[in-house]
Amino acid sequence: MTSMKRTTRTATTTIKAVLLTAAAVAGLALTTTPAQAANCSLGGGVYICEYGVTTQNLPNGTTQQFVVGTDSAVWTRWTSTSGSWSGWQSMGGRAASKIYIHDGRFPDGDPWTFWVLYHGSDGYAHENGRKHDGNWTGWRVVDDF
Repeated sequence: MTSMKRTTRTATTTIKAVLLTAAAVAGLALTTTPAQAANCSLGGGVYICEYGVTTQNLPNGTTQQFVVGTDSAVWTRWTSTSGSWSGWQSMGGRAASKIYIHDGRFPDGDPWTFWVLYHGSDGYAHENGRKHDGNWTGWRVVDDF
């Protein structure tokens, strides 16, 4: 009978230790997970508020905006010369930062060209260049910015 009590007490102690360890690990996981980002809306689209809206003014007076959507992709919209806004279009990517604009990365100095950059969820910096005709070079990893 004493052996049975000792075995039961050992099993109970082991179960308590396992539960305590599991609770500690769960608590650690909860404290290291970032808070859910708040969402904002603009022009019919939803984006991550923390990253804000990045705006680039173009030579003809039109404007292009960039946001990080709730899917972590970069989204853009722009005005026409009459001032009306396009719908949002995804540019893809996996951003984990606000969007940055860098003018002058193209060597020809064309005022219609610029780079859109972000820090990715993969830990790398990414850029996508706007060409004079409005097309894009496509996302690529860069050293940093």
